[in-house]
Amino acid sequence: MVSFFRFVISILLFGVLCLGVGAVECSKPVPTLLAKRCELILDDAGKEEGTFAEGVRCRRGKTKWKWMEGSGAWRSHWVPDMGHTPVVSYVGFREDNLIVEVTFRYGPMSEDWHDQCFRIAMDDRPKITGHILSAWANRNNDFIDEGFLLQHITKTKKKEILTNLHLDKRPLTVEPEKWYTAVVECVGDEALFRMGGHVAYAQNKELRASKNLVSLTTGKTWHEVKRIRVWKALPNPGLRNLKESVLKKWKELPSD
Repeated sequence: MVSFFRFVISILLFGVLCLGVGAVECSKPVPTLLAKRCELILDDAGKEEGTFAEGVRCRRGKTKWKWMEGSGAWRSHWVPDMGHTPVVSYVGFREDNLIVEVTFRYGPMSEDWHDQCFRIAMDDRPKITGHILSAWANRNNDFIDEGFLLQHITKTKKKEILTNLHLDKRPLTVEPEKWYTAVVECVGDEALFRMGGHVAYAQNKELRASKNLVSLTTGKTWHEVKRIRVWKALPNPGLRNLKESVLKKWKELPSD
């Protein structure tokens, strides 16, 4: 009975939640569910191309990112002894509700220290050390559980963990060198993370916080980021009833 129920809900979720997510073409925004798109905060789509709201800026380490003309994307670079894995961050805004959409791909693993991992994070710095929301598509990094994850974590200034909430965990299946489009919606105390047929959802009071930074973090093999867009957002009342009826059942199902 549970298996049949899971099958029915999975079909509903695939049709309602996964529409338009994961295609190579990234010109049209993926349809949203929790949130309604408002003003565009940033659209970073190339070496010199980009649209940024006033005051918004990108921080990308020159030693860990290289522009690839062939693929039209920024490629991360990391080898042992380089410290933290590659990060690109965007600052200069403050919003309670956000939509983040990223088109990226994992590189192949050709070294025994390689891993494939991609994280989208929303923060309030320097007020909070840690992440208000981390959305992980982690194939095999041992820093956190493998899978398609939502996490809230806070730390002291000395990096001691205060709170570590694993809000949702689902299986993850990905292929190297295949383009994916991932979308994270965070509105009020809810978050929805989608990529292809993968869906993670969470509702927690810790998500209801002001955010002034969005970051992308990669694993240790190369990863390429073709485009990132961030929007201000509002709750989407038009889909509220559908969302509640479907996600209520989703939350009640056991994680794999």
